[in-house]
Amino acid sequence: MRLQDQQLARQLMRLRSDINKLKIEQTCHLHQRMLNDATYELEERDELSDLFCDFPLMSSFSLSTPLKLIGVTKMNINSRRFSLC
Repeated sequence: MRLQDQQLARQLMRLRSDINKLKIEQTCHLHQRMLNDATYELEERDELSDLFCDFPLMSSFSLSTPLKLIGVTKMNINSRRFSLC
C-alpha cells in the first residue's frame, strides 16, 4: 500500500511538473508573438513615415492645453510670473 502511494505521488509530481513546463512554454510563445507584433508595427510605422510628409516638431517651449486653460502662457513662463508651490 505504501509503495503504491509513493508511486502515485511520484506520478502526480511528474504531471505537475509537466503542466508547469507547458504553462511556461505557452507564456514564452505568447510573449514572443507580442514582441513580433510590436516589431512588425514599428517596421510598418517606419515604412509609412517615409511615405507621408514630416510633421513639424513640437517646440520644447510649447504648452499643453491644460496649462493654456488655466492661463499660463509663454510670456508668463519666460518672465517667471508664476509659482511652482
